[in-house]
Amino acid sequence: MKTSQKLQRREFIRLTTMSGAAVFIVGYFNEKGKSPQIANFSGDDSLGAKMNAYIFIDSSGRITIYNNRPEMGQGTFESIPMIIAEELEVDIDKINIMQSPAIRKIYGDQMVVGSRSISENFDLMRKIGASAKEILITAAANRWKVKTDDCYSQNAVVIHRASGKKLTYGELAEDASKISPSQNPELKDPKDFKIIGTSPARKDIPSKINGQAVFGLDCKVNGMLYASIERSPVFLGKLISFDDTKSKAVKGVRHVIKTQRHVWGHLREGVAVLADTYWAAVQGRKVLEVKWDNGDLESWSTKSIKEDYRKAASQDGAIFTERGNLKNAFNTAAIQIEASYETPYQTHAPMEPMNAIVYAKKNSVEFWGSTQNPNGFLSSLAKQCGVAEEDVIIHYTYMGGAFGRRSLTDVPEEAADLSMKSGAPVKVVWSREDDLTQGPFRACSLNICKGCLDNNGNLIALEHKVICQEINNQTGDSKTAGDAIAGGINTEYAIPNLAIKGVLRKFYIPISYWRSVYHSTNCFAHESFMDELAVNAKKDPLDFRLSLLKDHARYTAILNTVAEKTGWHNPRKSNSGMGVAIVQRSGAFTAAVAEVARINGKVKVVKITVAIDSGIVISPDNIIAQTEGCVVMGLTAAYKSGLTIENGKVVEQNFHNYEMLRINECPEIEVIVMRNNYEPEGGGEPGLPPVAPALTNAIFNMTGKRIRELPFNLNMI
Repeated sequence: MKTSQKLQRREFIRLTTMSGAAVFIVGYFNEKGKSPQIANFSGDDSLGAKMNAYIFIDSSGRITIYNNRPEMGQGTFESIPMIIAEELEVDIDKINIMQSPAIRKIYGDQMVVGSRSISENFDLMRKIGASAKEILITAAANRWKVKTDDCYSQNAVVIHRASGKKLTYGELAEDASKISPSQNPELKDPKDFKIIGTSPARKDIPSKINGQAVFGLDCKVNGMLYASIERSPVFLGKLISFDDTKSKAVKGVRHVIKTQRHVWGHLREGVAVLADTYWAAVQGRKVLEVKWDNGDLESWSTKSIKEDYRKAASQDGAIFTERGNLKNAFNTAAIQIEASYETPYQTHAPMEPMNAIVYAKKNSVEFWGSTQNPNGFLSSLAKQCGVAEEDVIIHYTYMGGAFGRRSLTDVPEEAADLSMKSGAPVKVVWSREDDLTQGPFRACSLNICKGCLDNNGNLIALEHKVICQEINNQTGDSKTAGDAIAGGINTEYAIPNLAIKGVLRKFYIPISYWRSVYHSTNCFAHESFMDELAVNAKKDPLDFRLSLLKDHARYTAILNTVAEKTGWHNPRKSNSGMGVAIVQRSGAFTAAVAEVARINGKVKVVKITVAIDSGIVISPDNIIAQTEGCVVMGLTAAYKSGLTIENGKVVEQNFHNYEMLRINECPEIEVIVMRNNYEPEGGGEPGLPPVAPALTNAIFNMTGKRIRELPFNLNMI
């Protein structure tokens, strides 16, 4: 199968040999831990499957630039080629952009998580574009018999300064392809950027609007079977037996097969109904009779989990950060404050449910679908199916949302298992109910915060303890939490006595990465508590933060920006309130101000204003769009939805009881993108963590009611 998002290796070689010479600039990692290198390949058949590139220039002057990271709406499809095009000196609106194959030794880590695609690619992509420009200039200088310093490039043309002679990149491609590129080409001064910092029309948008874009759920393969899988609603439930008599009587059902998947070390069993159509597979699943052994897991509930967390809070926990002497500070403090904050499990709920097609043959494997982790899928499938990695092909498409869920390999594992057992390509499709109830989820948490002030309202000590599960520590005997669970707790505040601790809990409920991960829970607690401290200190909450961040220019800048944009220090109308919160996530700094008002007796979220400093900005529109999405997701998690556990299983089944923020409920959102020359950082997640605390702080400012548990009912305030 060939999709609009995939250029296969053999097809790539065919294209490069059909229209004259080509220049290929490839960035790859020689060995783990070593710097990315740049190599030049001519594109002939002798390179075989190893022939891939970021830049392709044919003799007609057509320029294609490859994006090496999967596109899930975050905009890397355009942003990474923008970086290359900047240094290559070509018009971003006139180039062709295509998705690169999944090949680790050429493209490095292609995984898209943690908002790190730009920060990890920026320097290398600039060098790739600049080195291509250099060899094109060298080719022109050689033809004119002049010095390279006497030439420059502009709009895909090399120009000789003295004579005004010109040669297009297409005319130079053959000669340039014979020149070895520099490993350290000269890069542009950021002040001379023409593309970076602008917002060209994204080339992936038209196909997404007119329906031509290919997502994982759209993929079809000749001869494939559809699979709908019945799993225990209680996680870790063991299969006792199943009766497939009624299932096999459904027209189109071909097989009923036991299957399995691994999630963070846990084995999860299921029974799959394979059929000619998805409808038949679902109907066969509905009449499947399955018996599960759930042990004592049905005794767990949200209530019992909370009780376990509160009991565990008495433990000292692991110490992640410690400075000063908390004991002495608390013993001598004039004012002491303590508060606890609770957040629930959350599901990812991407609009495109989980799916995967795998065809596992004797000596090769192919995958079709949407993934945040193409090379991870490749390695996992190779190991599972017993083939070499070079015999696995990953056809990855656009993603209809991901938020961390599509980084895991469990769904293709199911499809591969069923393909090996059935001898056919198998498309596993999760229903919305599967997606919401089977996990993995964002971890629920309990945060205990203690602080003390002196008689002048100065913050002299703070202890923040996190009690929750840890993503990378869900199995085994370890009882000590790692510092990952402390993400989102701000250590930049100038607090003389500070301790950040964690208490590990282990449950059968699977957890994983969720947009901004632990920042989404810890920031709610930390920034809510900072607000409580400011109130007890009788100080303005925003000014209180500024006083603790005097030496932090970037936090100071974003706080002053949102203060000015929202009129923070102006007199406020009655029945209205404002709240502020800040965070650092994925290297970026974000400040959010929420504005609320009581209208017709009900509390309404009027506006969310966010200032984000992510360093050098590739595309401001992308940052704005991602931050707006963060705000919507943050509001949903704050007061619309949360997962509850009863009798060991998830209660919420679909969007009727796991509600999303609707467009008519969405407040005005204003995003201010800070401009500076710091290194570029993430933009896909930093806008989410401060939304909930800014909102609950605003509600307190208006009503005097402090909200310490999410989600809350906005209509009951």
